[in-house]
Amino acid sequence: TGTITGDGWIIEVEAMKQPVVGLIIHIGEVVEGSPSVGDAAAAQVDRARRQDITRNHTATHLLHAALRNQLGTHVQQHGSLVAPERLRFDFSHPEKVSDKELAAVSAAISGAILRNYPVTDAAKSLQQAQREGAMALFGEKYGDTVRTVIIEDDVQRYSYELCGGLHVNHTAEIGSFVITSEGSVSAGIRRVEALTGHAATAYLQAKLETLNTIARQLGALPMQAPERITGLQTELSEARREIEDLQRKLARHSFNRLIDQQLESLDGVQALVAQLDGTPMETMREMTDWFRNRVDNGVMVLASDIDGKPQIVVAVSDALVKDGIRAGDIIKPIARIVGGGGGGRPQMAQAGGVDSSKIQAALDAARGLIADA
Repeated sequence: TGTITGDGWIIEVEAMKQPVVGLIIHIGEVVEGSPSVGDAAAAQVDRARRQDITRNHTATHLLHAALRNQLGTHVQQHGSLVAPERLRFDFSHPEKVSDKELAAVSAAISGAILRNYPVTDAAKSLQQAQREGAMALFGEKYGDTVRTVIIEDDVQRYSYELCGGLHVNHTAEIGSFVITSEGSVSAGIRRVEALTGHAATAYLQAKLETLNTIARQLGALPMQAPERITGLQTELSEARREIEDLQRKLARHSFNRLIDQQLESLDGVQALVAQLDGTPMETMREMTDWFRNRVDNGVMVLASDIDGKPQIVVAVSDALVKDGIRAGDIIKPIARIVGGGGGGRPQMAQAGGVDSSKIQAALDAARGLIADA
């Protein structure tokens, strides 16, 4: 991108394409004046944008090489995006890249940047480039003559690929490199996204500021923040367990009071029939055990309105099960009243429904079923 200017007019170039060899077409918008065929013109590249793109493009070559070195030579490029503000690299790999592997890849690339490898290009025959071990893009069609890009110094060759794009002259021009994410694109294809140059520096600075803010809130040094957070998480887990234990004890105490106050006799059968709105099904199931442990010869029916949805449980003591009273025989007809269904074991059954306005009618029906049992 850039501009094409003439006498009294300016075109902002947005894209370029080459439909045939030797014909380059610039695509853009006239932002000032009216250009005419035959006008003298001068083209100027947006150098800042180009520098960002070249940094990211060369970084994809470093990334490709580092991934192959760390994960294995099965790694092949399966597409990439080189934008001024970021880069994206897709590659073949059968599983998630671990944090340790990503750290090693990132360290290798940072090392290559600091080593300041020269980046050179050369036109060669495709056969010669392949003999020399140049990496080719998976599925790409190449002509007889190709452009190769080599990243190496007198001691070590870091990367050798077929490529027609723009690159820095030395790897140190990339400045900084940071991986921002790694994830799956499809089966067997992973994706790494990264930043270079000014974008990488800004990203790391923002993360550092966030870490410093967290450390201040914790009253710790930045490097101590993870340990302090782990300690707080442990304390929170212990506090939650204590709260859950207290809630369970309180619920048990409240339930015992409920039995003392509302246990009734229905034709000789001890029965607890109650509506406990807001009580979750898990708690009501636990109450069935409490009831059966305390009442040797009884039936319990509890109902709860959870966000407009009725939930019902029925518990029957073992002695009454032997006499032929089964929880499922009670739950099924009353579940139909609230527009639902349910089932379970002879000793305990549960149901859900859709019409919480019918809960009281269902409980009244349960009393009749218990009395008739």
